[in-house]
Order: sequence, then structure tokens, then C-alpha cells
Amino acid sequence: MMRVDIRYGKGFKSVDLPENTIILKKPETRPIGDPIDGIKKSLQNPISSKPLIDIAKGRRNACIVVSDTTRPVPNSIILPPLIELLEQAGIRDEDITILIATGTHDPVPDEMFEELLGRDTLRHSIKIVNHNAYDDSMIVDLGKGAYDCPALINRIYAESDLKICTGLIEPHFMAGFSGGRKSICPGITGIETLKIFHSVDAMGHPLSKSCSLNGNPVDKMAKSVAKIAGCDFMVNVSLDDQRRITGIFSGDLFKAHETGCEFVSDHSIVEIEKEADVVVTSNGGYPLDQNYYQTAKGLVEASEIVKKDGFIIMASECKFGFGKSSFRNLMIELKEKGTKVFLDSHRTSQTFESDQWEVQEFTKVFEKTKNILLLSSLNKSDQELTFARPIKSLNEGVRIVTKSIKDPFIVAIPEGPYVVGRIKN
Repeated sequence: MMRVDIRYGKGFKSVDLPENTIILKKPETRPIGDPIDGIKKSLQNPISSKPLIDIAKGRRNACIVVSDTTRPVPNSIILPPLIELLEQAGIRDEDITILIATGTHDPVPDEMFEELLGRDTLRHSIKIVNHNAYDDSMIVDLGKGAYDCPALINRIYAESDLKICTGLIEPHFMAGFSGGRKSICPGITGIETLKIFHSVDAMGHPLSKSCSLNGNPVDKMAKSVAKIAGCDFMVNVSLDDQRRITGIFSGDLFKAHETGCEFVSDHSIVEIEKEADVVVTSNGGYPLDQNYYQTAKGLVEASEIVKKDGFIIMASECKFGFGKSSFRNLMIELKEKGTKVFLDSHRTSQTFESDQWEVQEFTKVFEKTKNILLLSSLNKSDQELTFARPIKSLNEGVRIVTKSIKDPFIVAIPEGPYVVGRIKN
């Protein structure tokens, strides 16, 4: 047997697995030695763009879009050199707004700003605003993108003289990759945009999956809305399994993001010979495993490589519980109605409900297997809505599956959705 550490919260949970277990890890990537210096150089030598200081000169104000707390973006490294450069270009602190791209997530509370943005960022007298997709006064209508998706954009961003998007490029279970255009759509769009973007048909498309861009309707929508909204400059990074920066991609929103996606694809996809009887995985640890709502990401990736009716052993701390009440109610509805009736009853924008998109992703998993064993800190009432069997340790999960399957083929993914498994051919 060999011991494998699986990401869980801000630490790890260990599991003893057979020696012939396949461990899916990212290919070795050398982290950038001095990431702050790397950011500065990237701002001076961007991809398919003028240097940021040349773009910023003469601008009255600036809006910097950042991801919320569900992404491990190293803002404490990215933002200080960025803000310093804007100051050099003549933009005052009080004319800079940091806009948190919440999508449909809850707002980031003030007490978490330091964790999200870094202490050095908060030393500046910069406005910090949570986007609110449900507040019509915060939204401006800029037209329509692909698939008739309305381009309803945050007013602060739309009216800013200099628009900058920051973020993290990683595999994304429906948009192909995070980062780039996703900072705008769905990050800072109105709920009517999200009804189309997160629709049953768009997310149910077979190409709406990790590391898939060509023919992906979710990606196409996001790009079209982002193009309408506009973006003057982008700063995205990639990370290794220790959350160290391995790549910096600054410049044109689309060209720089495309370069970053190619890099991340080369360092995220791992092929295996056949489907697994058992997948032991995580939801990537904190901040992605804060609640069960986000746990769909790790489960979807595991379901891609597990056999029909195989087992998924999932470690997801869920420190902050199940998720929003709207998500809870939808999971209750799914239990009562079943997958087909649930999806049919939420297929139009008129019947769309906030947070249904994550439930839709869970249905993809349940179509492949309902044999899910979950290690979490959820209470009993929450556990009953997970469609999973609770376990007290990962080793307990292994004991359960080995009683059902003799000599199972096991695949372990310690980083969860940050690594994308693919079956050869």
C-alpha cells in the first residue's frame, strides 16, 4: 500500500491505496522565481498589446476586475505592481475601483478583503465594490452577444475609462478554462445574461467541458459578451499544485488568454488507458471546497474518467456548509422530480432559477454514477441532500468499494478539478 495526500480545506487528508493505483498529477512545471518582478515585466512586455503604462496615460479613472474568494488568485502579488503602474501613469488612488466579480455568488464581506486582495492593496485609498447581478441600478444594457445572450454589464466597469481584468487560468468544467473573458461574463453581468449563459442547453452541450474551447457554446457566449463590454488590458496567471505562479499572461484579453489556455492545457491534461472502477479525488482544497455547491467541479471531472456506475470517493471540506438556500431548494426539487423532469422544468429563461446551473452539473455526475462517497464536515441534514454516502475517512471509502469490487482499478487525483483526466483515444 502507499499513502497519498488528498487536498482538503487548507490541508490534506491521507488515504492508503494499492501500489498499482494511478496518481494523476500535473506535469512538472517550474514556478517563476520572482513573481512580482515577473508581473512588472509582463506589464511592460504584454501579449498583442501596448505596455499598460502607455495605455493608462491620459485615462481619467480605472476599474480593475478581480475574482471572488472561490478562486485562489494571488492578488497580493498581482495587484500592487498594477496599482503602482497606474499611479505612475497619473491615475489617482481615489479614481481606481476594484470590482469583485461575484457572478451569482454571495458578496465578499469587508472582513475578507485583506485575505482576498492583500494587505498592500488595502493601504491604497481605492474603492472596493462587490458586483451584484440582481441589482438593476448596477447594470447597463450594451446589446446582445452570441446565442442572443444579452450583454448586461456592471455600470462601474462599463463607464470606466480604463478597463482591466485579472484572474487565474485553470481548467473549468463548462467554459473550458477560467480567466480572461470569464471575468466579464459571468463575473460582472446581470442575472438575465446569466440565465442564458447558465442555461440547460448551453451547459448540457457535449463540448461544454474542461479544456474544451473549439465549439464550446459557453466559451463563445462569454467571448461575445466580453467583446461588447470591452477590456483594455488583462493580467492572468497559472499556478502549480503548491499555488505558486508558473505563468503570467498579460495583454490583449483574447490573445493573452489564448496563450495562457494553451500553456495550462499542456500542464493540466493527463491521459489514462481506460476508465477507472474507482476515482479518489478532492475539490481542490480551499477556497474551492468551501461548500457543497462548489463540489460539483471535482465530481464532474471525476465522472469523466470513472466507469458507468463506478465509485467516486470525494474529499471536500464544505467548511461553510451546503450553499445558498436557493441551491438547497433546487437540490430538494431534483430529489423529488428526478433529472429529466427537473431539467425540462428549468429549460427556459422564464423558468430559470439562480444556482440551477450548479445543480445541472450535478445531474451530469448522477447520470454516470450515483455511487459517491463523501468526506466532508457537513451536518446530517445537509448530507441528506448531497446524493452521496457520508464517510468518516478516505480509508473508510476505500474499504467500502473494495468490498464491492475485487481488485479495482483505482485512479487518485489529489488536486481534484485542477487536473483533467482523459481516456486515451
